[in-house]
Amino acid sequence: MPALPDAAPVLKAPPEEIAQILAPTTMFARFDEQSLLAVAAECGFSTYYAGTTIMREGDPGSFALVIVEGEVDVFVELPTGPVHVASVGRNRLVGELGAFSELPRTATIIAKTYLIVVRIEQDSMLRLSMQYPQIGVALVRDLAREVAQMNHWLARLKFAAEALQRDQYDAALLDELTAQTGELAAFARTFHGMAAEIRAKQTRREEMRAAAEIQQSILPAPLTAEEAAGRLDLHAEMHPAREIGGDFYDFFFIDPDRIAVTVADVSGKGTPASLFMAVSRTVMRSIASIDDMVRAMAQANRLLATQNTACMFVTMFHGVLDLRNGVLRYCNAGHNPPYLLRAGGGQETLAATGIPFGIMEDMPYRTADAVLKPGDTLFLFSDGITEAFNPAGEEFGNDRLEAALEEARGRGANDMVAGVLKATSAFADGADQSDDITSLALVYNGGTGLAEAAQP
Repeated sequence: MPALPDAAPVLKAPPEEIAQILAPTTMFARFDEQSLLAVAAECGFSTYYAGTTIMREGDPGSFALVIVEGEVDVFVELPTGPVHVASVGRNRLVGELGAFSELPRTATIIAKTYLIVVRIEQDSMLRLSMQYPQIGVALVRDLAREVAQMNHWLARLKFAAEALQRDQYDAALLDELTAQTGELAAFARTFHGMAAEIRAKQTRREEMRAAAEIQQSILPAPLTAEEAAGRLDLHAEMHPAREIGGDFYDFFFIDPDRIAVTVADVSGKGTPASLFMAVSRTVMRSIASIDDMVRAMAQANRLLATQNTACMFVTMFHGVLDLRNGVLRYCNAGHNPPYLLRAGGGQETLAATGIPFGIMEDMPYRTADAVLKPGDTLFLFSDGITEAFNPAGEEFGNDRLEAALEEARGRGANDMVAGVLKATSAFADGADQSDDITSLALVYNGGTGLAEAAQP
């Protein structure tokens, strides 16, 4: 805010002229003619340019102003910053508490336009109160009435604020106050609006929290020891950038010897992406019984592209692993190429076999095969990992991901996911997460399980 003026020039004028300006104001309306002329004789005209801070909340007061021409903005300070509570103009008295008492300023006053005012000095009013006792009595009576009324309404505002903190706020608490006139009523209306916005945000947060819980609930539960049967070790995690996200992973047994695994990334963020994510997951489950993967993938794309008025799409890696022989048949619809870490050393990637789902209805999709040997690890991920940024704007990238995978090699699926997430977080160094992060690690132990394979 602009600095307070050191001293506004005061121009004297005939007391009768100033008395006519003072008379309509609440403070001076009940003054007799002699008292009013006595006050007017001590006053003068001043001017302020637009944007000038005339009074600042908390500062000691030494004068009041009656606005002759122009407008001022009134602000009060809250922990979140200044809040505009009113704009007042012609014939309004501002700063009276600070001018007629030792109370500090209760608000900040800034000239909204060029101002012409009558300036009333505290020293003059104190001197006049001694010379004309009726002036002192009138001032004390009016100030006492104003302070009492302010205390009453402030108590109501305080109760409303406490009710808001307790999540028991009722708009009716301030109905009477907002129906009044004046700065405090304007502040009450501002508070009313702020409270409504806070309540709306609380409701949205609760709804988003519930949506996040629902989204987490549709992700598959960890495999049990009975399901894994020693043939595989699988672990996956999804961490949305917001409360809910567009990434998802899924895995489920098609039959006792075949498991389907999916990692996908929906375009966009937030609620729309999460809804499309839920639809995508449902579609992939619905086509699981189709043995011909080429036909199944075309059907999945057709279902996601039909009536896709939001023009969303989803990149996806979907594979079916035969646990008897390690054959992985997969379709990579525009997704980040997964890594295949060989037990004997080295890394391979499984390239895309088609474009993302949901773009064009009649789009053919190819499939490909890879063979996992006992001890090999398949790592699926979304681009929230490789496109994580640090405070300097650098990208995590594929090279750092590959290094993290090498570091976690041979430690099991859980440790591999944890190692990659730890490396990503350390690199980000506190920078905001810009995208959903999903990762899935699958270690293939062999058709009969390592324990049985090790027996002679």
